[in-house]
Amino acid sequence: MGAQKPAGHGGDRHSGDDLFHVIATKEKELEGLVATARDEAAALTAQARSDAERTAREAREQAAQLAREHEARIAAEVAEIQREVDQKANAEVEALRQQAAEGLDAGVRLVVEHVLKD
Repeated sequence: MGAQKPAGHGGDRHSGDDLFHVIATKEKELEGLVATARDEAAALTAQARSDAERTAREAREQAAQLAREHEARIAAEVAEIQREVDQKANAEVEALRQQAAEGLDAGVRLVVEHVLKD
C-alpha cells in the first residue's frame, strides 16, 4: 500500500487549476456586473439630470407666465383707476366751468346794473 498524500498538500494539480479557473470566471462575472451597474448608474444619473433640467425649465416658464398674468392684472387695475380718476377730474372741471359761468353771469349783471345806475 502506497502512502497517500494528505488533502490540501500538493494534491491533484488539476483540482488547483480548476479552482483558479473558477475564481477567474467569477472575477470576470463580477467585473461584468460592476460594469453593468456603472452603466446603469450613469444612465440613471443622466436621466435624473435631464428630468431636473426639464423640471427647472418648466418652473421658470410657469413663473414667467404667472408674472405676465400678474402684470396684466396690474395694468388692467391701473387703467381702471386712471379711467375713474379721469372721469372724476372731468366732472370737477365741468362743475368749475359751471360755477365760473354762473359767476361770470352774475358779474356781468352786476357790471350792467352798476353802469345803468350811473
